[in-house]
Amino acid sequence: MEGLIVNDYKIIKYIGKGQFGTVYLCEKNLKTYAMKIFNLDYVSLEYNINGENNRIKREIEALKRVKHKNTINYIDDGYFENNNQMYIYVIMEQAKGIELRKYMYEHELSLNDVIAIMNQIIDALDCIHKSNIVHRDLKPENIYIDENKTIKLLDYGLSKIIDFTSITSTGNTIGTPIYMSPEQIMDSKHIDYRSDYYSVGVILFELLTKRFPYNGTNINEIYYKILNEKPISILQYVPEIPNYIDNLIIALLEKNVYKRPDSVDNIKKILNKNNKDMENAGEIIPNFYLRLYNESTIMKEFYKDGNKIENAIFPINLQTNQKGVLNQLSKNNINYIFDPSTIRLTYDTFSDIRGLVELPYAPNGYDKYEISDFDSIEKKREYVKNVVSEQLKYNSDYILAPFHASNNSGFVSIKSENIDTWFTLDVKLLKETKDYMLENRINKKLVMGICIKKDILTTASEREYLLNVLTGLPADMYIVYVDTIDYNSNMSEIYNYMLTLLKLQKFSRKPVIAGRINSAFGLILLYLGLYAFESGASRFESYYEELYSEKSNPYNMYVTYYIPQLLKNISISRKDPSKLVGILYSKVGAELKCNCPYCKGKNIEEILQEKNCRLHFLYNRNKEIDYIRSLDKKQKIDYITRYIDNAINYYQELNPVFKSNDWEYLKKLQKIVPDLVKDLE
Repeated sequence: MEGLIVNDYKIIKYIGKGQFGTVYLCEKNLKTYAMKIFNLDYVSLEYNINGENNRIKREIEALKRVKHKNTINYIDDGYFENNNQMYIYVIMEQAKGIELRKYMYEHELSLNDVIAIMNQIIDALDCIHKSNIVHRDLKPENIYIDENKTIKLLDYGLSKIIDFTSITSTGNTIGTPIYMSPEQIMDSKHIDYRSDYYSVGVILFELLTKRFPYNGTNINEIYYKILNEKPISILQYVPEIPNYIDNLIIALLEKNVYKRPDSVDNIKKILNKNNKDMENAGEIIPNFYLRLYNESTIMKEFYKDGNKIENAIFPINLQTNQKGVLNQLSKNNINYIFDPSTIRLTYDTFSDIRGLVELPYAPNGYDKYEISDFDSIEKKREYVKNVVSEQLKYNSDYILAPFHASNNSGFVSIKSENIDTWFTLDVKLLKETKDYMLENRINKKLVMGICIKKDILTTASEREYLLNVLTGLPADMYIVYVDTIDYNSNMSEIYNYMLTLLKLQKFSRKPVIAGRINSAFGLILLYLGLYAFESGASRFESYYEELYSEKSNPYNMYVTYYIPQLLKNISISRKDPSKLVGILYSKVGAELKCNCPYCKGKNIEEILQEKNCRLHFLYNRNKEIDYIRSLDKKQKIDYITRYIDNAINYYQELNPVFKSNDWEYLKKLQKIVPDLVKDLE
C-alpha cells in the first residue's frame, strides 16, 4: 500500500505487522503519523452484524477521549476501499524513541530510574482506564521512551477492538503470554482494568531484574505457572530491593483480582513511598557495648564510684529474673539495645527457658520455629509486630528486628536462588519491621542482627553476596555475630571477619557492632575504624551456635582477669591463682600490674573475686575507649601496630607462664593489620 493516498493521508512506508493489523508511516500536511489498518478478517464480522452501531466504532470513540502526555494519542479514523476490499484505519501520533525493551537492555537503570518510568506508565494507564479502555497487551514493546526519558504508551484500546471480534469468532486469546494475568488466560473476553495492573507488576519486575517472575520453556508451561504457582521472588535476583517495592510486586501479581491494588492512586502511593532511612547517628566514634546478664550489683557499685556504662545490650528473655538490671538501665540513662532473643526460638532448648516461652512471639507448644512457619506475609507481619511491641515496652531508642542464625538450616550458604534460607527470611523481616515502624510512626533507630558461620566470610562469592545485600537494607545499624571467631581462628577467618565488618560499615555508611568478640579483635577493629564491639564483663567473648542448641551450665572452675597489655582476658583457676602470681611477679610484672580502684592495694585472692574482676574490666575498658577517641586515624593505626608488637614482647618475657601457642593470635594480627589497612584504602 505504499504510495496510496487515503483521505489525504499518504502512506509512506510499511513499519510492521502485528496482532492488531498492519502499521504504516503516513504523512499529511508535512506531518508524519502512524496509520493502523485493521485486518479485514478480524473486523468484518462485527461490522457486518451491527453495521454503523458496532463495537469497533464505540471503541474508536473511546480512543478519542484519551489525551495524555504519556500516550500516543488519537488523530483520525475512517474507512477506505482498495482493490474492492474495505478497510478500517486509525491515525495515531507517531511514536518517537525506542521500545522500552531495547532501552532497558542498553542502559543500567537505577531504582529511581525504574520508578520514574513506572510513574509515567501508570499515569498513562490511569488516563486510558478513565476512558473505559483496558489495554490488554501491556508490555515493553508497546511502550516507547525518547531521549528525554519520556514514556509513550502504544496500542491501548486497539487491542479491545480486535478482542471483541476475534475472540467471539475464533476463541483465540489476545495478549503476550508472560504479561497476561491469570484471568486473561482463562477468559480474555471478560477482564477489567486490574488485568493491566498484573502486567504492570511483570514489567516492574523485568525492569529491575531483566528477568521474568515465571520461567518456562513453552507457552503452556508459562500459562500453568501463572495460573498455579507463586512467582519467583524478586529478592532472589535483587535482594537489596526496598521492601515496599517487593510487596508492591507481590500485590500486583496476585492471582486473585480482588487482592491486587484497586486503583492507580494506590499503586503510585506505594511506588513513591517515602522510605528514606532515618538519619544516621552522626559521626561514628569508637564505642563498647556491654552484654548484660546479672550485673545489677556490679552496675550499682560502678556508678557509685563515679564511673559509667555508656552502652549495653540486654537479652529480652532476662526481663523477668533480671529486673534489677532493667532498673539500672533506666535509672542511669544508659544507651541500650534490647536483643529480642529470636535466635533462640529456632532451637528446641527454648522450651526450658522461662523468659523465652513467656514472650508473645515464642512458638506455641514445644516445637521450635522453622522457616515454613513464616510462609505468608501475614505471619511475618504478626511476628514483627509482636517483636517490636515487646521492645517498645522498655523505651529503648532502638528496635532490633527479629533475626536468626542464618545457617541453622544445615546449609553452609546464604546465597541460594532455589530455596528459602534464614538469611533471606531475616532480610524480609527487617524490611517488614521498617514498614511497621513507618506505618506506626515509631521514631527509633532500626538495627539488623546477623548471625552467620565464619565459612561464609572465607568464601569470596558468599562474602560479596552478603555485603551486596546488607549495604542496601534500610537499617540504621548492624550487629554481626559470627560463629566461633576466637583466639584459635586461622588467619583467613580473622582477616575476612574483620574485613567484612569494616567494609560493611564503609559502604553502608551505617554503624556496625561486632557482636560478642574478644578484647584483642574488638579493640583492633575500633582502631581500624569500626563503630563498636560487644562482650560481657570479662566473659561472653565469642558467639557460637551451640550456645543455643545445647543447654549449658553457666558456672565454670575459672575466672577471667583482663590484662590490657596482653590484649586478653586471662583464664585463671579459682582454686589455684598461681598463673596470675607468675604474671604479676615476673620481671615485667610491675608494668602489667593494675592500679585501678578494684585492684590497687588488694591481694591476689581479692583481685580474683568475680565482682572485682568485672569492675576492673569495665574500668579499663572505659579508659581504652576514651584513649582511642583521642587519636586521629593515622595515630590509631600507628598505635595499634605498636600495641601488638609490645604485647608479643610481653608474652615472650612471660615464658614459661605462657606457651608460644597462647599468643599465636597476636602473630596473626601482626600480619593481618597492615593488609587490612591497605585493602581498606
